[in-house]
Amino acid sequence: FPVNRAMRRLYVGGLSHSITKKDLKDRFGKFGDVQDVEIRTRRDEDGVPYKTFGYININISDADLKKCFTVLNKSKWKGGTLQIETAKESFLHRRVGQKPSSPIMLQAKAGKCVMFYTPEGPKRYILFV
Repeated sequence: FPVNRAMRRLYVGGLSHSITKKDLKDRFGKFGDVQDVEIRTRRDEDGVPYKTFGYININISDADLKKCFTVLNKSKWKGGTLQIETAKESFLHRRVGQKPSSPIMLQAKAGKCVMFYTPEGPKRYILFV
């Protein structure tokens, strides 16, 4: 029987600050074909890391995805406790996907910087009223 695989985007929280893309690719590669790994670290005002998480794009079957969640979610790994879930689609991707020609204005006050998100990328403007 052919295995039906689909591209999934997973959120992985609870990572240690020293984790690498290769670490994540190797760890999740046991369950599917890892296409891309992003690691993000939030830092406090002094530049000290306080939260590291990642996103993994993986081509994986439903059965292997279930196995991945069962084996890895809430497991201890490299000094962290993994929190794994299907990544939520970002507001901007949803909005741009719906109406690619219409910009999204997130903030608008006189004298303030305004960000417009368009399919070509973010645009900044200063409003003068």
